[in-house]
Amino acid sequence: MKDFKKNFQSFGKSLLFPISLLSFMAIFLGLSAALQNANIIKMVPFLGAKNLQIFIGLIRKVAGLPFTYLPILFAMAIPLGMVKRDREVAVYSAAVGYIALLIGMNYILSVQNLTAATTAVDFLMKNNGMSQVDATLRNSLFTTTLGIFVYNTNVVGGILAGILGVVIHNRFRNTELHPSLSFYSGKRFVPIISALIMVVVGMLLTYIWPAINTAIIAAGKLISETGLFGVFLYGFVEKIINPTGLHHILNQTFRFTALGGMETVNGKSLVGALQIYLYQLDNGLPFSKSAAQFLAGGKILHMVFGMPAVVYAIYRQALPEKRDKVIKFFLAGLTAVVLTGITEPIEFTFIFISPILWIVNAIFAGLSFLVPAIFGAAIGNIQGGIIDWLVFGVVQGAQTKWFIYLFLGPIFFAMYYFTYSFIIRKFNVMTLGRKESDFVEAEEESEGAKALNNDDKAIAKNIVEGLGGLDNIVDVDNCISRLRVELKDGSKVNRALINKTNPNGIVTPDANTIHVVYGGRITKVRNLVDDYIYSLKKSK
Repeated sequence: MKDFKKNFQSFGKSLLFPISLLSFMAIFLGLSAALQNANIIKMVPFLGAKNLQIFIGLIRKVAGLPFTYLPILFAMAIPLGMVKRDREVAVYSAAVGYIALLIGMNYILSVQNLTAATTAVDFLMKNNGMSQVDATLRNSLFTTTLGIFVYNTNVVGGILAGILGVVIHNRFRNTELHPSLSFYSGKRFVPIISALIMVVVGMLLTYIWPAINTAIIAAGKLISETGLFGVFLYGFVEKIINPTGLHHILNQTFRFTALGGMETVNGKSLVGALQIYLYQLDNGLPFSKSAAQFLAGGKILHMVFGMPAVVYAIYRQALPEKRDKVIKFFLAGLTAVVLTGITEPIEFTFIFISPILWIVNAIFAGLSFLVPAIFGAAIGNIQGGIIDWLVFGVVQGAQTKWFIYLFLGPIFFAMYYFTYSFIIRKFNVMTLGRKESDFVEAEEESEGAKALNNDDKAIAKNIVEGLGGLDNIVDVDNCISRLRVELKDGSKVNRALINKTNPNGIVTPDANTIHVVYGGRITKVRNLVDDYIYSLKKSK
């Protein structure tokens, strides 16, 4: 249990790597998106200058990096934070494993004749006789990741690859193959076995993921048929499935299909909440409240008021000496969520470590959609930050009911703050800043080197001392049969000590380089030397 808790804490800490990048880039993504918004440009015409828009477009493209590649960033970050030995091997292997997972999934999809072409909306409507709703639902299940057509597993696929990458690395790092294959032993074997295992995982995932997708589609149909309760359910489901990436399926179907509404405006038939809203906006028509209830107006209370309250709760529950660092860590994420409604930099710090907070977060998100719908708010667009409130609420006039957020906001802030504070205290949730180790950059050495028995320790000690001691060793590597060592001073080598380990020979290519030949024993010897050097460094 103690090891599980320690590993779980390491897992939570490892997620901060991509989250930090996400929160920083989110600010630039949100601002650049706002500066390219047609309504903003109408209000501030000089922003429409061609060269300025090209520059803003570049910023927007770069800022989108973590959002586009978030799954593989998670896959690499988890071993980076959890593995204590040869972590560069673990990170590389996890990346290889994630790509193999995608390839395995893609292969089974191709066997099933599921490709980008055969899952396109137009193709499904024309060749499979699907309605626009069903075709859009079907199409939204898939995506192209790293150029590979797969089911859209989003960060779940990356987290799965990262966790399995840690397990595979720890299990196979010291693997010794037959002497004829010794070149592929040890650390070199980890990415090899990762590819082989993860391609099978990807193939299996191809049969598991559709069941999850089916559940989401069923929820979407239920939501569209249950009135105001459906509005709550929409916000709840969208938030509870957010880490999986499947919320995009829910969003797209409500924004662009009949599930989000069907209306005839000026004799034109429109389907989908966003399409109805944008047509009304473009033509200066009154907004449909039934369509807008699934759009940005349902997110403002959660994002502009709820998320800052969550951060304040985490700040107040942190150790006093950690609070300053907590607020500095969240500053970029707060800016992003308030301006543009990007919540992941904040939510991803707690939903993976506390199922209770994850569920409560989703319930409150559902209420954030429900309450404005009860009051008849009609704020459109899709982000939900303060920019949407201003541009699609205040600027569009009283019909949007933008003013209700001024008194509902403080109520939601208090609701979030007191609820999160209670849960964190009551269940001792280890949110950021509640552990002594948070923000401590020194490595945890708890796993350390593998304990050596006396015989192994004697071998490693004779090699290291024979090489002139720890301080004389610059670099240790190996090839298929030799331990290759770069030294500060080759004259300090004690061949008698090295010979006690029964090498097949000793070669000195130059004054400060020595090759000790061990043949098929090389993988074991290299691991012994690595572990012994690691233990010496720890004891210093």
